[in-house]
Amino acid sequence: MIRGWPLEGATANAPRDKAGSQANGRWPASFFVLLLAAAAASAGQTAILAFLPALVDPARGALSSSAHDFHVASLTAVHPLAALLAAPLWGWIADRVDYRAMLRAALVILALVTAPIGLVGLPELYALRLVAGMASAAIIPLGLLCASFAANERADQARRFTWLTAFLFLGDLAGPLVAEVSAAILPRAPLMILAFGIGAVGAALCAVRLPRWCAPCIDGGDLPAPTLGATLILLFVTIVAGGGLAAMHVNLLVTRSVISLSREEIAWMLSLCGLGMLAAQIFHARLDWLVTMPRRLAGLTLGLLAAALFLFPVAASMAELSGIIVAAGWSSATLRLVTSFWISGAAAPSGLKLGLQHSAASIGQALAPLAIAVVAPGAQHLVLWGIGGLSLALLVSLPLAWRPRAIVKSSA
Repeated sequence: MIRGWPLEGATANAPRDKAGSQANGRWPASFFVLLLAAAAASAGQTAILAFLPALVDPARGALSSSAHDFHVASLTAVHPLAALLAAPLWGWIADRVDYRAMLRAALVILALVTAPIGLVGLPELYALRLVAGMASAAIIPLGLLCASFAANERADQARRFTWLTAFLFLGDLAGPLVAEVSAAILPRAPLMILAFGIGAVGAALCAVRLPRWCAPCIDGGDLPAPTLGATLILLFVTIVAGGGLAAMHVNLLVTRSVISLSREEIAWMLSLCGLGMLAAQIFHARLDWLVTMPRRLAGLTLGLLAAALFLFPVAASMAELSGIIVAAGWSSATLRLVTSFWISGAAAPSGLKLGLQHSAASIGQALAPLAIAVVAPGAQHLVLWGIGGLSLALLVSLPLAWRPRAIVKSSA
């Protein structure tokens, strides 16, 4: 059961029940709106991907194959590149001012820059993608920060992170499908309906109350904060997990020698990836592996991700490709959850730490498409295999640098 939020402005000394919520008032609506905000941020990223080939070259043939693939990959990379630069800054500012105003403004801005997609030229499209990346860089880490503020123990924080991440990947699943419906109604503005949805979530977030500060700060007991070495390797895991999935996404968009996919098939594959991500979060919400055996979970998942990356370029049928995409989505989502939870530490939640983790995810999401953009046509699979090799290297080094102490589940 998902617990309610404390009243906005309530103090840490207010009476609390066993669930860790304020005994004198709960606001479950604000939690669900926050979940929708996370979904909106991710949907705005994946919804556009299947349309990029047509948006880059509406005349279908005006650009050379190499120039076309370069712009498709570059437009894919602009969004996470903006998030890479902006997320730590937003997190640092959120630790010093009221983060709620930043979170609400970011959703409104994301809606405004999503609506004109399809109605602008290529230079303007780059600018819109840049601003959208900056807005998403505020929504996702600040949403996790808000979830942390409502938790009173690490196990409770883990549950909230899992649900929030689940809706993040629900947006990955729903984004391409909503965009296809929108394109059928408004072909020239394929993301207009999605933009209205994001704006509605932003308006709802302005109407509900969110926790102002940590109330109370999470009780970490004698659980030590992650060491510098552990934090660094978790950041590297985040980079590889984001980069591997982004490389697969871009490979769906550029020319493939074995399977040629239509726009509808690409959208279906992206939604399948989101389905794998969502399934991973539902799985982890029902188990306690995130808090009891995180290193083993991360190691097994890195192995699965490596296998998917090595097999993806040689997939010869839609069925094989679908299975690999689901496995990659599951792996990336699990690694994202493990790293965000453990990098946040056992002390008071930090916007800067969560911003750095989101920035690390954006590094992989930006570098992988850029690498595919500059390699020779037909050599894109080398990028996938390189990331797969990095996954195996992290799998070997993980036990040496990271020794997390299992968290004892609360009896509450």
